[in-house]
Amino acid sequence: MSSKGTLLERISNRLVRHIPTKRVDVKTHTPIVTFTFDDIPQTASSVGARILDEAGVKGTFYLSGSFIDTVEDGEQMVTSAECESLVARGHELACHTFSHRRLVTFSKQELEKDLAKNEQALAAFDHRQTPRNFSVPFGKSYLPSQSTLKRQFRSSRGILPGVNRHNTDLYHLLAVELRPDTQFLDAADQWLDSVIENPGWLIFFTHDVSDNPSFYGCPRERLQALVQKSLSAGCRIMTVDAALEALGLVKAKQN
Repeated sequence: MSSKGTLLERISNRLVRHIPTKRVDVKTHTPIVTFTFDDIPQTASSVGARILDEAGVKGTFYLSGSFIDTVEDGEQMVTSAECESLVARGHELACHTFSHRRLVTFSKQELEKDLAKNEQALAAFDHRQTPRNFSVPFGKSYLPSQSTLKRQFRSSRGILPGVNRHNTDLYHLLAVELRPDTQFLDAADQWLDSVIENPGWLIFFTHDVSDNPSFYGCPRERLQALVQKSLSAGCRIMTVDAALEALGLVKAKQN
């Protein structure tokens, strides 16, 4: 979930955009679309993942370990059993920090300890031989943290909207937010039209999924429509991990 953040966060977030951590050349003749979910409210698994399953595709779930088996702001979060089920069904579990704190609030050592704790939590469901992928809590990137993220993860996803094409920062991937607001949903359709017309890698992100979603969630029928539109247009829908490998941006995983 996002917020304006402090002046330091806003300045750092802008600097990250202009001081790339690792530039890569994103080239594809076929549009690639990835559906991602942050925090993982229970409905992201029970509804969002099922929509993808029914379409025969998979998504990426950025999880903060402290949320597992809890209720946050009155919303049931994903359970341990559901995490196991997501992995068994071929979905990707990725990192969103353990404590879901803004990156600016961590010292280097604190961040490393937090990320190690989250890896331990996720490894209970999905033991990997290669690094995971990461998304920035609250969408607030922090320049001093970028070196740690580069060292520990395959990629990092932000919340700046756009299609990842050509000269792309692997540790500040663009992503389009899905919210119930008509403005956001209309923009999502426009970004999808853009990647269909001019192929690249489009990443969507949201939180809960239901017929009556939260401020940060996605209506069930709109997620279904975006998935079906992507498939009908010939897009490849895949996880962040699979897209990185398909685009040749990282080495194939060994596990």
